Amino acid sequence: MKFDCEIIQDLLPLYIDDVCSIKSKVVIEEHILECSKCKELLSELGNQAVTQELSIEKNRVIEKHLKKERKRSTMIGLITAAVLMIPLIVCLICNLAVGHALNWFFIVLTSLMVFASITVVPLLVNDKKILWTICSFTISLVALLGTICIYSGGKWFYLAVIPCVAGLVICFAPFLIRYISLPKGVCNHKALITMSVESLAVYSIIAVVGIYSKYPGYWAAAIPITTYCLLVPWGIVLVLRYLPISKMFRASIACLVSSLLLTFVNDVVDWSIGDFNGICLAKADFSNWNTYTNDGNVGWCILVIGVILTLIFAILGCVRLSKREIK
Repeated sequence: MKFDCEIIQDLLPLYIDDVCSIKSKVVIEEHILECSKCKELLSELGNQAVTQELSIEKNRVIEKHLKKERKRSTMIGLITAAVLMIPLIVCLICNLAVGHALNWFFIVLTSLMVFASITVVPLLVNDKKILWTICSFTISLVALLGTICIYSGGKWFYLAVIPCVAGLVICFAPFLIRYISLPKGVCNHKALITMSVESLAVYSIIAVVGIYSKYPGYWAAAIPITTYCLLVPWGIVLVLRYLPISKMFRASIACLVSSLLLTFVNDVVDWSIGDFNGICLAKADFSNWNTYTNDGNVGWCILVIGVILTLIFAILGCVRLSKREIK
């Protein structure tokens, strides 16, 4: 009995998986002896089945290896934690024996917590290692500074903690933002969120220094100088991230913006501290470098280098654009 190719082709997956009946198997084998089209399709399906089987086996091997590595990391982490307990117990006994009270023992405890945050935590955590490590390190560092402040009778806790935490935020915010789940409306604006957080961190450091120093005229000078300096990274981020032009043209504009802002930074500083007596560029004299001409000379150097880089990136952008038009 002759069967239509469409029926045979519907049965081929069952034939490859060896789940069809014996009669169907015989029919298929008789048909492919006479039909080259179905025979070719059977060969292709067989190759796909082998590929799928290899893929499943590869995933199984990888998962087995990952489980083995996780188990080994957990074991090493637990052993490290146990080793850290030895000096902690010794310090506890010595502290009680000598002083009959716990004082510097807590300093040792929090110090070991800091060490454990960068050694034990990465070994025990399977997912988001960087996030958990940085968070645990920050918390343990704050605990250490707080413990030292309490037992030294100092009043400098906020002066130490805020700059330390702000510094960690400035360094690691671009990495941490990747692990934080954000709403759909803002998930595409991680650059703005990162810059906002880091700007707040910078201002927090400036605020702490001002509160602690109580220097007259501090705020009038610190706020405008800090704000102007932050315009440089903000300008670069906004141009590179949001300007709807090619990469080379964005780099060109970023170089121009940053060079212009950096050229006049000394003028802003002089104005903020009440020592402004003319634009620095007007005082430049490359034949005579001194305290009067240095700022202007450096400003012209920054401006010229920035303009050169601006032109280079702009030319490269035009070359790329012309090549695309030719294609």
